[in-house]
Amino acid sequence: MPLFAIPAGDIDAAGRSIAADLPVAWLDEQLGECDMRGVEPGHVSGRISRSGADVVVRGRVHAVLQAPCARCLEPTKIDIDTDMSLLLKPAAPSVLAQKADEKRAAAQAKKVSGGATKGETSKRAPREKEPPEYEFSSDEADVDVYDGETVVLDGFIREAILLEIPIFPLCSEACPGIHPASPEAVEGGAAPPVDPRLAPLGALRAALSKASGSRGPTDDQGAASGSADASQQKKTKKE
Repeated sequence: MPLFAIPAGDIDAAGRSIAADLPVAWLDEQLGECDMRGVEPGHVSGRISRSGADVVVRGRVHAVLQAPCARCLEPTKIDIDTDMSLLLKPAAPSVLAQKADEKRAAAQAKKVSGGATKGETSKRAPREKEPPEYEFSSDEADVDVYDGETVVLDGFIREAILLEIPIFPLCSEACPGIHPASPEAVEGGAAPPVDPRLAPLGALRAALSKASGSRGPTDDQGAASGSADASQQKKTKKE
């Protein structure tokens, strides 16, 4: 269910103010796919007015998010504060009709597939030819649309936030990235946490250490020992 849904009939030329919080749960739901989460409730404010059938939205969006640093993977706070300007036109009737036809076709297909047997499926009448897909003109592509009855702002607010998120969020410009713990930290007692991505290398190192320990002295050590014995024997013969 959308959080910001305003009936178009309640919007007049004088307009109405917008002032509402963006709950943390809403931020998490809208931005979860981007590995972002809300730190505290955000806020949206502005004004929405109507000019004929068009709806004009001017506002400001503020949110505090948290994301992993692109270098060290530590949690990084991102402060979003951006403007939002929208011109919304009612969707063309052909677009709305196409969406309605698609919903009816999907419902009919689900009903038929759920109630017919395999033999009955082969006897169905051929499907009617689908209407051609509606193509937006260049003028329509420059503006956003609403369904003509209700203005839903959730998607537009989400888009305004996403456009302000840096591609590579950093905890600081001088972040050195992932680095091993200092010797002092290791000698202190508790071992530092290991990056889970390095776990396969740790397992390989443990296996190699176990294998080398079970073989006893290495070939190099044996060769060195043999060479020392030969030199000692040669020295004894000369004497």
